Amino acid sequence: MQKTAKTAWSAAGAVGVALSAMFVLSSLPATANVIAVTSPVSAGPADHGQQYPDGPSSVDGSPLERCRRGTDYPVPSRNPVLDEPLNTGFESNVGLSVKVQLEGGTFYGNRKLIFTNTSNAPVHTDCLVLKFRAPSGSVDHHYRASLQYGHPQQDYVEVPRGNGESHYIIRLGFHDVPLADRTIPVGQTWTYELAGSNQSSMSLEATRDSVEVLADMNVGGNAWISQYGTKRLGN
Repeated sequence: MQKTAKTAWSAAGAVGVALSAMFVLSSLPATANVIAVTSPVSAGPADHGQQYPDGPSSVDGSPLERCRRGTDYPVPSRNPVLDEPLNTGFESNVGLSVKVQLEGGTFYGNRKLIFTNTSNAPVHTDCLVLKFRAPSGSVDHHYRASLQYGHPQQDYVEVPRGNGESHYIIRLGFHDVPLADRTIPVGQTWTYELAGSNQSSMSLEATRDSVEVLADMNVGGNAWISQYGTKRLGN
């Protein structure tokens, strides 16, 4: 049985002063190789009412496996994301905070979007959609979490804006693991990171403030992202 919940989209914008990223020298251990990190901003309801999928893993047709398979959708001649208003304040339909961290260097580095579950209940990230802007040309992109997680795949597209920045649209899709391996408990973190060059072409704050999170609230799968021409990437 699915748990009942209200599924209203809450797009609470990030509130407060966006502090400039501070370059860190001696205050961080050398092994961290952190170049800069933003302050966190928060959005989304504490009482999010997300439904949790049931059923077995590794079985086609099970609610738990609704995003285990992905289709490569055709890329439109003009991607519709280019005609959407630019997002300038963090939005989420579940309670989260986000900060953006750069590791490695500004010529080539890892840009990490680090999310913390600030809501009153666990958040499952299966079929979650993530939209944001970052420097163009990501060559490596990964999901990670502070707790055990398993077999994350993604439906993915990068849409260049022509100014050194791109829109990134991702739907996460897990498979063959229990719900616990797809879920972020209260106070725990998950991360989406991209590696690429030209990290100085867009500030970390601009990436942070462009982030939109649309968790799958009703076990529906968020299949509407097909309009952007996403491609299924493996683990």
